[in-house]
Amino acid sequence: MVLESVNFHFWALCNFKCNYCFARFESNNPNLTSNQCLEIIDNISDALIKKINFAGGEPTLSPYLGDLLVHSKKLGLVTSIISNGTGINRPFFEKFRKSIDWIGLSIDSGFEMINFKLGIGNRNIVKQIIRKSKIIQDIGIKLKINTVVNKLNYQEDFSWLIKRINPDRWKAFQILKIKNQQSVKLNDLLISEAEFEDFVKNHLYLNPITETNQLMLESYLMIDPFGRFYQNTGNSYIFSRPILEVGFKKELSDITYDIIKYIQRGGLYAW
Repeated sequence: MVLESVNFHFWALCNFKCNYCFARFESNNPNLTSNQCLEIIDNISDALIKKINFAGGEPTLSPYLGDLLVHSKKLGLVTSIISNGTGINRPFFEKFRKSIDWIGLSIDSGFEMINFKLGIGNRNIVKQIIRKSKIIQDIGIKLKINTVVNKLNYQEDFSWLIKRINPDRWKAFQILKIKNQQSVKLNDLLISEAEFEDFVKNHLYLNPITETNQLMLESYLMIDPFGRFYQNTGNSYIFSRPILEVGFKKELSDITYDIIKYIQRGGLYAW
């Protein structure tokens, strides 16, 4: 199995309540300890995986995110943080800049009210993301913007927002339904693949990296806050046993992972 990157959802808690979120871990309140995370990162490096994406929950809420970044970089991993922007500030970067290669920020509309209806942050999230994007770029870290395309925004023109932010990568995802993960409001936000393709066609000149539901399924290698591999097979999650108890390679062999889809969704690029 060829492995290039892993999403490490090491921190369960989040301060946002996005209606479409498919990484809801709060009910069980799991969090790996710092030492457990470091051991898993060692395993990731030993498996010759090249890139680690720290996700949550909201990873910047963790008091030991910085330590994990430093350790990952010492092992030669490309590092990335997937964030809602909460802990993105200059003091954090001044301390850990050399250990961060990429930051991904999420924004789903150029209109504050749309974001608010989606359960994203407060009524100033657009201004905050624009401001924090500039901080990231000024410091010299590569920036990715993530947008979940749904019923409230698929007809929206994102031109001004993406041009204003000018990220290194813009990813547009078709909203994905995962059983027992999301808000009961999710069904009202779902769109067809045709509606998603309309959104993509309207923004082709901005070169978005796009992911339909089919491309998202089984194309990510993910570790949850219990330290288990998990996979979105058949629109529901399947979990391995804990990696640190059973073994990284043994549990990895039990998880379905589609490298072809990974490549098709733009997973390989100049890190």
